[in-house]
Amino acid sequence: MVEAPSWDIGLREGKHTGLISFETFQKVQERLNGKPTAPARKNLNADFPLRGAVVRGNCEKPLTACWSKGKVKKYPYYSCFNRACESFRKSIPRDKLEGEFEAILKELQPTTDLFKVARAMFKDVWNYRLNHAAAMKQTAKKELVKVERQIEQLLDRVVDSTSPAVISAYEERITKLEKEKLVCQEKIQNTGKPLHPFEKMFEHSMVFLSNPWKLWASGKLELQRIVLKLAFADRLAYCRNEGFRTPNFALPFKALADISGSENVMARPAGFEPAAPGSGNQCSIP
Repeated sequence: MVEAPSWDIGLREGKHTGLISFETFQKVQERLNGKPTAPARKNLNADFPLRGAVVRGNCEKPLTACWSKGKVKKYPYYSCFNRACESFRKSIPRDKLEGEFEAILKELQPTTDLFKVARAMFKDVWNYRLNHAAAMKQTAKKELVKVERQIEQLLDRVVDSTSPAVISAYEERITKLEKEKLVCQEKIQNTGKPLHPFEKMFEHSMVFLSNPWKLWASGKLELQRIVLKLAFADRLAYCRNEGFRTPNFALPFKALADISGSENVMARPAGFEPAAPGSGNQCSIP
């Protein structure tokens, strides 16, 4: 789309290939003109990838991290800086915490047979979404007809009106409706057309689901943050003497576990405590 208000050139379709969709552009403009959001944290770094992703088991406050200076060199530690916590400023060696975390990731590796079942299920979901997209396309067509009718009605009112203020208000409303019309047309054109075929999308998904530890072991912070977001539904709770509590895995891994029907496919490492809300389990803090 191109537009140059200073030259009296209204919004219209350009002859070039767009970098983003018009709908995405509209969302960006709404975000820019809306309420500002908090900036991204600046203290995330590759030295402590679990900073903010792990909470203290008894106070549920996120662990922070730092380098502690020794007599010869510096040592990396995670620790809790919540003054109300029993473990306030009691450090956990980085290698210990991250080593136990990697043990959890290594357990998230479904069997080959489970992949076959998962592929069949994902294919069914893919087909369902395609059918759903067809229904959405019909909805977009109805919305387009509605918007075009509103534009025609406003144009008639502009012709009949003699008040400059009223005409200006109508024109402003027409401009907004024209943008909504473009979004509807774009949805009709693009809905129901997957960006990639199922086989390619499934392959990318399975690369992660097959062994998220490989992404974590890459050492790249951006990939490690992706693992934390996609593999776990909540922050992980950690107790100094007991290790990690039972993690709340993300839906894909829960689904694979349900499909398997066996705890041996994605079993918990020894030492995990049962996930029993309200059971009163507490961490023993020295």
